[in-house]
Amino acid sequence: MQKVQNEIPFFDGKSFFKDGEQVYIHLSTDFPDFVGVLHRHQFIEAVYILSGEAVHTVGTRQYKVKCGDVTLINSEVPHKFTPIEGEGKEKFVAYDLMFTTDFFGASSIKMKSFESLKNSYLFYSLFPSESYEQPDMCIFGKHYSDYGEIFTRIYHEYIQKEKGYIELIRVYVIELIIKMFRDIEKEGNVELSPDKKELVRKAVKYIEENYNEPLSLGFLAAQVFLSPDYFRKLFKKATGYSVATFQQKLRIDKACRLLKTTDTPIKDICADVGYQDMTSFYQVFKKQTGKTPNQYRFDK
Repeated sequence: MQKVQNEIPFFDGKSFFKDGEQVYIHLSTDFPDFVGVLHRHQFIEAVYILSGEAVHTVGTRQYKVKCGDVTLINSEVPHKFTPIEGEGKEKFVAYDLMFTTDFFGASSIKMKSFESLKNSYLFYSLFPSESYEQPDMCIFGKHYSDYGEIFTRIYHEYIQKEKGYIELIRVYVIELIIKMFRDIEKEGNVELSPDKKELVRKAVKYIEENYNEPLSLGFLAAQVFLSPDYFRKLFKKATGYSVATFQQKLRIDKACRLLKTTDTPIKDICADVGYQDMTSFYQVFKKQTGKTPNQYRFDK
């Protein structure tokens, strides 16, 4: 272990990996002194909550995790799990799986199923040429059979260390990541749990405060730690609008207020609300209000 700025502990591979294994797994109860401690690491970390609840702090953001949730944390990201304790609360226990970006090996990455993962998966340190920065991903509310069994198989293989255990663990980790990717990207109905509603609320607030700036779907999804496709579905279900339509509505609503309450030239209003050219502004304004900006300003 090494120290970095602000005394945040930094764990390199030597802290956990033995004999060039490039993978390690333990229970959170094996290292109680590090539970609730902000830290960073040189490797990828996957955490499955076996019991209890905790607040996961990732950089400056926080969200609650509970039994059945699985989280994937990128390398170099400051984070910590702070158990939620109290009368009647289960003890916080989690599987903590660590692996390096080289653990899969070239032969694994050439697998057809992994090529799709490589081209779409939002985990930049694993596939840096095709993906953007996203510090962490979490899948909420799954049952033990969805992910817990995979972590348990990995744990038993690592503890028992029978012949071929590293090869089996590699297969299980690939299965884990592919299952996470499928769950995040799969089609189907999106359930609006309180946690997800809060994520959408944060995204809406961000758009409202930055409506006149270019905001991509991928950028907004990264702000709330979701894949773009899943975020798109979640946002549409919660608001009834696509992200682009919601932002356009905010821009035109602001333009309408300026047209009615100020003498600001239309070209300046166009720029103020975030449009780069008058043609686009006129087209969107007419589509949303049924009038041109000039007609709207002088309409009684």
